[in-house]
Amino acid sequence: MPIFFSCEKPTIISKNKQIVQKDSIVFWITQSKQTNISSQKKTALKKAYSATKKIAFDSIKNNFLAEIAIEAEIIDFDSLFIEVNKESLELATNFKNFFKIGDAHWNYGNYYTDLEVIDSAYYHYHKAYENFKLAKHDYYSAKMLYNMAFIQGRLKDYTGSEVLIFEAISKFEKADRSIQLYECYNYLGIIYIELEEYDRAIFYHNKALEYLAKVKNKKNYKEGSLGNLGLTYQKLNNYEKAIEYFQKALDSRVVKNENTNFYARLIDNIAYTKFLRGDTIDITEDFNKALKIRDSLGIISGVVISKRHLSEFYAVKKDTSLAVKYANEAFDLADQVKNNRDKLETLLLLSKVDAQKSNEYLKQYVHISDSLQVEDRKIRNKFTRLRFETDEYILETEKLSQQNLLILLGGFLMILIFSFAYVMRVQRIRNKELMFDKEQQKSNQEILSLMIKQQTKLEEERLKERHRISEDLHDGVLGKIFGTRLGLGFLNITGDKTTIEKHKNYIDELQNIEKEIRAISHELKNEILSSKENYSKIIKDLVEKRSNLQNFKHVFYCNEDIDWDIINDEIKINLYRILQEALQNIIKYADATYVEIKIDLENNYITLLVKDNGKGFNIKEKRKGIGLKNMKSRASKIDGSIEINSLKNEGTTILVTCPIQIINEE
Repeated sequence: MPIFFSCEKPTIISKNKQIVQKDSIVFWITQSKQTNISSQKKTALKKAYSATKKIAFDSIKNNFLAEIAIEAEIIDFDSLFIEVNKESLELATNFKNFFKIGDAHWNYGNYYTDLEVIDSAYYHYHKAYENFKLAKHDYYSAKMLYNMAFIQGRLKDYTGSEVLIFEAISKFEKADRSIQLYECYNYLGIIYIELEEYDRAIFYHNKALEYLAKVKNKKNYKEGSLGNLGLTYQKLNNYEKAIEYFQKALDSRVVKNENTNFYARLIDNIAYTKFLRGDTIDITEDFNKALKIRDSLGIISGVVISKRHLSEFYAVKKDTSLAVKYANEAFDLADQVKNNRDKLETLLLLSKVDAQKSNEYLKQYVHISDSLQVEDRKIRNKFTRLRFETDEYILETEKLSQQNLLILLGGFLMILIFSFAYVMRVQRIRNKELMFDKEQQKSNQEILSLMIKQQTKLEEERLKERHRISEDLHDGVLGKIFGTRLGLGFLNITGDKTTIEKHKNYIDELQNIEKEIRAISHELKNEILSSKENYSKIIKDLVEKRSNLQNFKHVFYCNEDIDWDIINDEIKINLYRILQEALQNIIKYADATYVEIKIDLENNYITLLVKDNGKGFNIKEKRKGIGLKNMKSRASKIDGSIEINSLKNEGTTILVTCPIQIINEE
């Protein structure tokens, strides 16, 4: 709704009037719903309509008009309904509000259905269906399909009705509407009873009950379906099964207390089924009970059926006068309400029970039947023509839409060509950058590989030098000192006691020097400083440098059993890069104070664990950076896997696992 801003008072007063008018309309519509007195309902709706005319905004006005029209139609206030609904339809048409147009036609459809002007009802339901379809409202489109199917069923166009019902079912299934699906399948069951396809009728009635089980407020739908199943089994001459279903429906408290008409129908159906079974004892009372209830309710179609059943009963009892009496009364009532279906069935009955006038009744039957078939055919043709014209209209609309689409497509294509050229240029530049990054990455890996090999070579040379010094000390210097000590030991030194003691002390000192040189020689050959520690040292240096940069505490562990010399350089390089990236992320994002790094060996698999106590992050959120992607890519390059677990404010854990790949020696 538009909002107007103005410094003038009249506009503010006008706005207040609109609010008062709307409140007044709501009040009178509510009054019409709450009162049970017909005259008061009509007066309230008239006042609501008068207030609605003063509404300035057409969209709001149309909403109230639609609601007043519905209420007027419900209470059979025909004059007001026609006036209000016409105005509602005109407003909706002016604004091309397809939903509101459909709603107004739906109201007309209900109005003409109540009047039993079925061709007009069908026309308006179809118009409502078209507009709900244009408004893309599948649920209401489906309801209109059901209404049209119901009308075609009444005209015995069962095939057309069946097609529409299945179309409605597909829409209701998408909308997950259980009660409407129940109604559709229940009506399919009724159609197949009329088509005498009783097995299919039973199937669809049971399917309807399956959908009804999902509905909370079942009203007396279940009992209605049980009654329909009873009729189906009656047609199949399975009278025991028919009575069983009728009795199940009759035993419901809902039926007896809330639907007296249906209660009377069930009593009559049970009695008539017993009669068909050949049981004529104790059913007269039930026939008369059903007739009495129907007569008191003014249900003329029900009274006609009861009298027909009594006529058949007395015909079997050989009481011809009563049989003819009830049949004639049934015919007169059917003729009174223009119920041609009941008239035809009663004429057939009269031709059987009144032998003297049998031919007369049969002629009358044929005449009415033929005229009805002609009339039904005309209406069905009208329905077919209506659907055909609608299809042509839809086709024309689709053609116009296609033309508009082609124009839009042409413009879009031009934009697409220019966009494509621009994207190609940008992509070419980006590809160059990616190639450069790739080459840089390759160079970095080669540098790292050279660093590792250089470090290994350096360690090897250092180890050789240690061995050489050890051997020189052990074989050269140590031997000479040993010889000197032995020589001094064999000297016969004479002199005072002090001199002899000093001589002995010097010899002992030489022996101690021998031990020290021997210990140094052994230390120089110790395998702890062998080349298999080189890679571990590189990793340790990396961790210590990053730790000093960010000032976090760390624990580093590397399994001493890992022989890095025989492990493929590709593994060492990628593990180094993954650790480097992980430490970089810790420094940039985590604000961690403690980091644990562990390299271990498990069943011929090397594992790298990096764990911190930093901020953490939500791993489900898309990350803008490529660090994590690079880590995953590097893990896959060495046939490994990477597992990243993180929670906000609880730190991050990265675990890399890869199989050992031995260097091929040629």
